Amino acid sequence: MVSNSSQAIRACNGSPSPESIIEAIVRDTAASTGQNFFESLVRSLALALDVRHCLLTKLLENGQLQTLAFWRDGRSAPSITYDPTPGPCGVVLSQDLYYCASGVQQLFPHQPALPLLEAESYVGVSLRSHQGKILGNLAVLDSRPILERKLHEDLLQLFAARASAELERQQAIDALQMLNTELEVWVKRRTVELARQTEDLQQALFELKQAQLSLIQNEKMSALGRLVGGVAHEINNPITFIKGNLAHASQYTQALFKLVNLYRHHCPKPSPEIIAELNSVDLDYLAEDLPKLFTSMEVGAERVEKIVRSLRTFSRLDEAEYKAIDLHENLDSILLLLQDKLYRKASASDIQIIKQYGNVPLVECYPGQLNQVFMNLLCNAIEALHSSNDQPVNQNMVGTQGEIRVTTELVHSDQVAIRIADNGSGISDEMRRHIFDPFFTTKPVGQGTGLGLSMCYQIVTKKHRGRLELYSSLGQGSEFVVCIPLSQEMSK
Repeated sequence: MVSNSSQAIRACNGSPSPESIIEAIVRDTAASTGQNFFESLVRSLALALDVRHCLLTKLLENGQLQTLAFWRDGRSAPSITYDPTPGPCGVVLSQDLYYCASGVQQLFPHQPALPLLEAESYVGVSLRSHQGKILGNLAVLDSRPILERKLHEDLLQLFAARASAELERQQAIDALQMLNTELEVWVKRRTVELARQTEDLQQALFELKQAQLSLIQNEKMSALGRLVGGVAHEINNPITFIKGNLAHASQYTQALFKLVNLYRHHCPKPSPEIIAELNSVDLDYLAEDLPKLFTSMEVGAERVEKIVRSLRTFSRLDEAEYKAIDLHENLDSILLLLQDKLYRKASASDIQIIKQYGNVPLVECYPGQLNQVFMNLLCNAIEALHSSNDQPVNQNMVGTQGEIRVTTELVHSDQVAIRIADNGSGISDEMRRHIFDPFFTTKPVGQGTGLGLSMCYQIVTKKHRGRLELYSSLGQGSEFVVCIPLSQEMSK
């Protein structure tokens, strides 16, 4: 659309004054910026100077020119990119100003665009930044000779300065947008890196806490093992002495009773003093009860011996750290140590242990650490049953006899599974998802550290390359499954 200012200039009789042309172009372009300004400028110049073509270009990095605005035969033309070297635009870039009143096609026969534009005359000036760098050019072309050289050159130079400033401003905006985009990309990349570093630090912190927990637990269990082993050793010596002498004491007692009977047989009429002493001690009752007393003492000594063996099996201080063991012997020893915990209050029956041992060969493992796992899981099962009796989750559990089922079986011929199940109240799915997390506990405050099951998980999964899983739901009891390879070499 042709502006009113340009129409007014063309309607004037005779040649318009430079001042009126400048005023009209300024009015047409004053409110425009960016691409709108470029298009308004070339349109206003072409109409004000009454030429067919006017173009405004920017210089690309490869030396070619690209039109930012191109007014061609009364309308805006699409942007084009061309080589300025063989044409008058190349002279403008090297000399800042070029004027050709006529015959431009003959002067530049190798520029194919001139015939297409039917160009006869050409006037062009360069666009420069405030630092003097060439930015592009501003030019007019016509199919008639351009005779008013000064008018055309002055106007082009005047508005070339304005176009240069606008082009610089536009390039600065583009550069700022590019920097902003690069900054956003950098910020996003840096954010991702920081998030990854934060995640790595959190993982390192978690592993450090796990290592600290492991060291603390290992040291605690090592100290406990030394204590238990020492106690077992100190008890073992005197109990062995006692049990070894009980048989001799029984024999000696029987010999004495035999001798007394011989005296009674060959001396039927002892003195009154002897008769009084016999009546006082009730010799017949002593002869009958004393063998029973020795038998009871022997049973008690054997019981103490079993407990000592269980303590030594649990501590494993006199054995190699890594060796092949009989799982059933270890489980029996731990159950024997925990037998006192199996008794419930008077209002409920005792906890029943059901052992379902499979045909399992010797297992290569770290016995001391694996015993910690079994001890912890069995203690948890016992405590769960006591808690279920005190606070049942439903009426069906009231008065129910507690059961702990210990099962062993081969899995896939190269692994053994140890299942410890109870018929207690169970736990919720939410608790089950966090049951192996450090410091997580289902017990009341002050009654649990939350380290036991976490350490069990570390011992089974890290130390033995196995699995520790929990299957549980409210009111349905719980089952821990420990699955480890028969040999650590098989798991590598």
